[in-house]
Amino acid sequence: MVYKVFISYSTNDLHIAEHFKKLLTHPAVKVFIAEYSVSPGSSLTNDIVTAIKTCDLFVLLWSQNSISSEWVTQEIGVARGYEKPMLPIVLEDGLQLPGFIKELKYLPAYRDPAESSIWIQKHIFDRADTQQQTNAVVLLGLGAALGWLFSQK
Repeated sequence: MVYKVFISYSTNDLHIAEHFKKLLTHPAVKVFIAEYSVSPGSSLTNDIVTAIKTCDLFVLLWSQNSISSEWVTQEIGVARGYEKPMLPIVLEDGLQLPGFIKELKYLPAYRDPAESSIWIQKHIFDRADTQQQTNAVVLLGLGAALGWLFSQK
């Protein structure tokens, strides 16, 4: 089972979202970026809501562009509604997070983009590895339980 990361961004910041997608290339990580993850002819709204609903981590790329994006603010609302873990990444100095996520600790990527990229990659890869290990233990336990159950016949 892969660790699913949803990246919320303004289309004006697509190049930054692409940077994070490349940064998070890992067999245990799947990144959703609407520009590439939604097929032409598909419902953008349905695919985005489904991706948020099923993601393991909602990453917000917060910038002046994001503030004026109606999609980003709605994606934040959907993620909050599904109580998704959220990692806000502030791209520009002087920006505050919006209302319902104002209390979250954010990563100030504008201070040191290279160091922030390293931290994000390590943080997400660690989460993905932990999930993989947990899944392996659960499957091992399930296999042992099934083996025991069938041996009782």
